[in-house]
Amino acid sequence: MIFGRKRQAPESVDVEAPDVEISEDVVEDEAELLQGETPAELTDDEPITVEAPGDWRADGPFDIEEVDLEADQVNRLDLGSLIVTPWEGMGLQLQVQEGSKQIHAALAVWENSGIELTLLAAPTSGGLAAELREDLLEEAEQAGGNAVVATGPFGPEVRRVLPAEGPNGEQLFQVARIWFAEGPRWLLRGMLMGEVGLTEGEEPAAKPFVEFFRNVVVRRGDRPMVPGEVIVMKLPQGIGE
Repeated sequence: MIFGRKRQAPESVDVEAPDVEISEDVVEDEAELLQGETPAELTDDEPITVEAPGDWRADGPFDIEEVDLEADQVNRLDLGSLIVTPWEGMGLQLQVQEGSKQIHAALAVWENSGIELTLLAAPTSGGLAAELREDLLEEAEQAGGNAVVATGPFGPEVRRVLPAEGPNGEQLFQVARIWFAEGPRWLLRGMLMGEVGLTEGEEPAAKPFVEFFRNVVVRRGDRPMVPGEVIVMKLPQGIGE
């Protein structure tokens, strides 16, 4: 397969690598993308349809064995287990787990929106995404929020609203869309936050993030791992600790 598709995000393919920040607290980064106004409630008043299983990865995300990265001149950023394609003006925060100092997630930020990427080990038989969706629904209910499953560009996705407290004690709401893509012994999770978390399907505001997620290439490695275990990333070449 030739991997030379141009993305629908802004503008040129030939861009410099984004500014990379190192953060030790994922929650603080997410808080910057909280919405101050109460969003429309997610309810079951209108039917939510979930399409039957299909080849949701036909257009990406891809496994490293499925693509030829030498077939084009696109500038990409190699994070070890993930290879991403930035666009002009995108910021990237690598989120480090406190204590282990390992990079567990990458948050790509553009304007008032962001997408957090996390890579997990998955069983060969699949099914991890369905389990995680159920967990997210239960967690949202326990937290006093709400969530539903609907069909998105990558198959069934979770649309979630959680209550949160602002820096001055005000009531805020964290709105998110959560995508899952299952590949060979891996699962890529993408959580949309901020304004893009309020979108549905491939609305104009979501298109850059849809294409960004599609262009992710996964390099899982051969190490045996427990299903659900986070596959850590590494600093891009040329960026010191």
